[in-house]
Amino acid sequence: MNGAFVWEPKKRLTVDGLGATHHLQYTHRMPNSVFDPAQHIFPDSEAIRQAITHVYALEMFAQSVVQPSLAALDRQLETADQSDEPAADFMYADLADLFHSTVEGYLLTVQSMWERSLRRMLVECDKRLCAGQNESAIQKARWERDTSRGLQAHFHRLLGFRMSDMYAYGDLDLLQNLGNAIRHGDGPSARRVHELAPNLWHQWLARGTLIQVGPYDITIPLSEPPQPSFETATLNEALLKQMISAVVDFWMDLESLRCHSFRAIHPSTVEQLRAWAQEREARRAVRDWTAEVR
Repeated sequence: MNGAFVWEPKKRLTVDGLGATHHLQYTHRMPNSVFDPAQHIFPDSEAIRQAITHVYALEMFAQSVVQPSLAALDRQLETADQSDEPAADFMYADLADLFHSTVEGYLLTVQSMWERSLRRMLVECDKRLCAGQNESAIQKARWERDTSRGLQAHFHRLLGFRMSDMYAYGDLDLLQNLGNAIRHGDGPSARRVHELAPNLWHQWLARGTLIQVGPYDITIPLSEPPQPSFETATLNEALLKQMISAVVDFWMDLESLRCHSFRAIHPSTVEQLRAWAQEREARRAVRDWTAEVR
């Protein structure tokens, strides 16, 4: 299990008009995640009110577009693989290329949906909290983490915690760089993808690597490039599913933050927060894909 939630009686939540109180807290124990929606109060919950809408849109896209189309391609691949026709091997290769290109396209769509929604949310926060003084800067900001002008710096400034403290950050960092690499090919983003997830390259060996083939020792020449071409990366359905899950996790954390920031919380909201916490625990316990750093 990647993480666990513990419910403890700690936070007192008063429900207007009902004369009742509820005690609710959960803690996400994750070595690379320190953000806890229950422990962070956002001053203007309306500024992030669209978080749950983004979840619904992404889930509809995944269920109505991604899954049916990839399932159809998978059935055609299986048919071609089992066929005795002379041209079946060529058909299988063409379908495999189409499958890979389709996954690439969907990864790009998921990344674009998330980044546009993130920028819109930050612009809305800046308008409500800072009179929109930084709207242009937010629209132009790059993804880079280690810069005071980057998108992540604006997130920290406006929401009060670092995006890198969130559970989904590692996947989202990979998704952002994947999007740029798919658009532009080899370059800084492609190199960053290789640093984050070298297991996307199944048949690449670093220069200087020694392998044994039968009685022979073969060393990859030092003259070879230090990193593989992005074109040789394998982007599969499991990776796509995990990126979708990461974006859902991000927005659900913000929706939980929004609800925990209410001055008074209705009992139905308390129950919804419990249900979301259970869904989050299940989602994080079983990943579709994980980067393996060599």
